[in-house]
Amino acid sequence: MRGLLRNNLYATGSNARVFSGFMLLLGAFTAAVISQSLQIGYVMIGIIGFSVNAVLVGKNESVSKWGKYKLTMPVKRADIVKSLFFNEVIWLLAGTVFAGIEVGLSWLIHGCLFDRPIDMLTMFALGISMSLFMGAIFFPLLYAGGEERGEVFLIIALLGAFGIDFAIVSMANEILDPGITAILLGAAILVGCSVSAFILSYPLTVCIFKRKEY
Repeated sequence: MRGLLRNNLYATGSNARVFSGFMLLLGAFTAAVISQSLQIGYVMIGIIGFSVNAVLVGKNESVSKWGKYKLTMPVKRADIVKSLFFNEVIWLLAGTVFAGIEVGLSWLIHGCLFDRPIDMLTMFALGISMSLFMGAIFFPLLYAGGEERGEVFLIIALLGAFGIDFAIVSMANEILDPGITAILLGAAILVGCSVSAFILSYPLTVCIFKRKEY
């Protein structure tokens, strides 16, 4: 399991380094200017972008044939899937750290750009939720439909994650009264639903992978 996870981290690292350079440049610009829209965009790009780099590891394995080679090693298919899920969580956290540092710098330079500091919680909750929903949808599709269709499945997963979060936010706005309590509950619902979907997606993906023949 550790070897598989290290391999996934290494495979993600090459693209993540390039993306990190982009995020550093964009973060410096975003922290220097006064713009709520840029703040929101940076948080979403950072969290979701690193997660996308992570999930693409599974798709890229079809090119190198590494995915088939792993099956000849003394590892369980469940561990192969588990390493992909853990890999996404690690890079999601990396994206959250990038976003948190930029927001902190902007706050130090300009002060809070939002009406209430707690409003930033919704941005992070939405980014984390979309990333987890994306992974929960992408991994089962990847093993069910084949790695060669990874790009299409990624688009489907991103659109699906956006649609689910949009539905959750819409329902929360209808049910909850405006205020700090609504913001906290809304963020908790977003993260809670996405974490649950991500966890449930793991046994589903394992089940699909175990029945797959190469």
